[in-house]
Amino acid sequence: MMMFVKRDTTGSICAASLEKTPDINEPISGSSPELAKFIGVEQQHPLPELDPLRESDLAMSRVLEDLIDLLIDKKLIQFTELPAMAQQKLLARQSLRTQCRLDLLGDNDADDEQIPMI
Repeated sequence: MMMFVKRDTTGSICAASLEKTPDINEPISGSSPELAKFIGVEQQHPLPELDPLRESDLAMSRVLEDLIDLLIDKKLIQFTELPAMAQQKLLARQSLRTQCRLDLLGDNDADDEQIPMI
């Protein structure tokens, strides 16, 4: 999967998008470690004793994503009310989850089969 990024003056990623825009136009692989770090999915924690905390953080981030989706579905907040960076990160994570589900399906004929989101 190809994504697009914008970099700040130091060369660090400061925005990511699934679609190329005038401002966000540098192509990058969706599996790039640099993109994963920007989105908040680190490759490996430097201190193994903190792995349970890291796993808890990953689970909590999914809880927060689901909570945001619920608030939007119930029309308690609008997606556009979130800060631009939060919108971009949520869209990027949603895209990555969708891509993972598509990769799990592969080329089989189970188009109607529902795959639960992880």
